[in-house]
Amino acid sequence: MWLEHEAGRRELAGLLRSEMDGLADEICAEIRVAVAEYATPGGGPAGSTMRPAVDQAIVSFVERIAEPSAPASRLTDIYRLLGQNEAHHDRNLNALQAAFRVAFRVAWQWTMSFCARHELPSETVAGLADAQLEYMDELASISVEGYLEASAHSPEELAELRLGLLRLIQERPAAPRQAIAELAGRADWTMPVEATPIVLRPGARLVRTALPDDVLADVEGAEPRLLVPGRFTPARRATIEAAVPRDRIVVGVTVPLEEVADSFRWAARTLGLIAEGVIDDTRLTFCEDHLLTLWLMSDPQLIDELARQRLARLAGMPAGKQKALTETLRVWLESWSTAADVGNRLHVHPQTVRYRLNQLKESLGDRFTDPEARFGLELVLRAQRLRDRPAQPGGRDGRNARAATPLSHHPVTKNGTALSENKESHTVNDRPYGPGTRYR
Repeated sequence: MWLEHEAGRRELAGLLRSEMDGLADEICAEIRVAVAEYATPGGGPAGSTMRPAVDQAIVSFVERIAEPSAPASRLTDIYRLLGQNEAHHDRNLNALQAAFRVAFRVAWQWTMSFCARHELPSETVAGLADAQLEYMDELASISVEGYLEASAHSPEELAELRLGLLRLIQERPAAPRQAIAELAGRADWTMPVEATPIVLRPGARLVRTALPDDVLADVEGAEPRLLVPGRFTPARRATIEAAVPRDRIVVGVTVPLEEVADSFRWAARTLGLIAEGVIDDTRLTFCEDHLLTLWLMSDPQLIDELARQRLARLAGMPAGKQKALTETLRVWLESWSTAADVGNRLHVHPQTVRYRLNQLKESLGDRFTDPEARFGLELVLRAQRLRDRPAQPGGRDGRNARAATPLSHHPVTKNGTALSENKESHTVNDRPYGPGTRYR
């Protein structure tokens, strides 16, 4: 058994060395065909690095057959450099590991042919197989060490990578998922299936040390932003509130990772509407509670144009009358309720509500009775109310500052005579009004 005795090992090494010309060329050619990353000289350890690595591996393997204790310092340096090159090219180790598999396959096919030509005993063939497997494992381990050394980042470098990752996730058009995955790997961040964006007001104080390690943060932009992997659970809420101790927090909608940019946009718009007074200013605002408001307020100029078209027939009326009629119409459309209920909401007598609705029906014509037209009117009036909310008396919620007074204390008069709902001559059925109702 040649591998069990020094003389046999030296004789076998001499035979191997005499016939190995061309093996390195064959291994390199197969790697370039099988591994796309190394198909061109610019890919990873291709060109000036791959060929010396293969040559040195062959030489060192034969030397180890002749003398198992032979030093391998040069081999270690070369294969550590292979791993470092992968890290410097911002790649994982998949391509390099594939190259090792190709190299082993080609080398073993050559070895089998060599053993057959020299009719080596099965024990020697088995010994060579074990030696090659052990050798390849050693080389792969050295490369992994080099990769880990080169990819290790300082806390500052890691923070910079994660900042770049958060911005890449928000790009539109969306960045390729593979690009995000590779940067996430370099930044040591596990990609979630879904995530929850958070937007803070400009200048908000953020306690970075209170943030969980998996929360991405960008405090350099005009609006500080955070990205929480997964849903915004009570536990997440506690940690975020600790990290943002005194400022308002706008929590976006939890969405798949590839849709995070849209959710960030909605959250930023929600923050803007809070600043404008359209949405109440609270410590924690959930964007998903205000999606309809976001939609209605998405284009203020379009609201104005729709209002001009839908309410054009009221344009010739005095401003005060226009306001009274449109406010009555809005409340009626939103509540689809009785004159008494609408009047209570507006602090006017139900008879006044009926009178106004009759005027609206006469002015708007088909738009007052057509369901689709009424839907459009309601959307326009809701959007106008949201937009004008900060300017209304009574604070952010737009309610009248004075206390509501019972309707019986605010009678509607005609020719100096008070009208009461319980007078028979003016009694009406208090019911929701449909398109064919006359509001007298």
